[in-house]
Amino acid sequence: MSEQPHLKPSAEQQRVVTDPDGTPASDAPRGDVLAIRVVRILAGTLMVLLGFRFVLALLGANPYNGFVHTIYAATWPFAAPFYGMFGYPSTYPPRFELYALFAMAVYALAAWGVMAVLRIRRPASM
Repeated sequence: MSEQPHLKPSAEQQRVVTDPDGTPASDAPRGDVLAIRVVRILAGTLMVLLGFRFVLALLGANPYNGFVHTIYAATWPFAAPFYGMFGYPSTYPPRFELYALFAMAVYALAAWGVMAVLRIRRPASM
């Protein structure tokens, strides 16, 4: 059984990856990449909560139930600017909360815009 000799890595393999400013690249995400991830997580969480609100209202969930109340309370600050756009009654039968869907669309577009601005700052080589 023959052993293979240990080969030295070539100059190409030894090359150190550097950032545009010449410092060695780190494994940690850059600030703009991290900011994009944070925006994506926050926007995703908001979309899920507003989606829950929409489905709960559509199914006529009891607003005095603890879970339903928590979802309504957590999403109200984000849905409130759009409340009344379409003339909903103040009772709690099953209802199609069009304003909640509109809020989801507005916040999704806003998050997309913020992430696009953060991507502009990134060098083209990434």
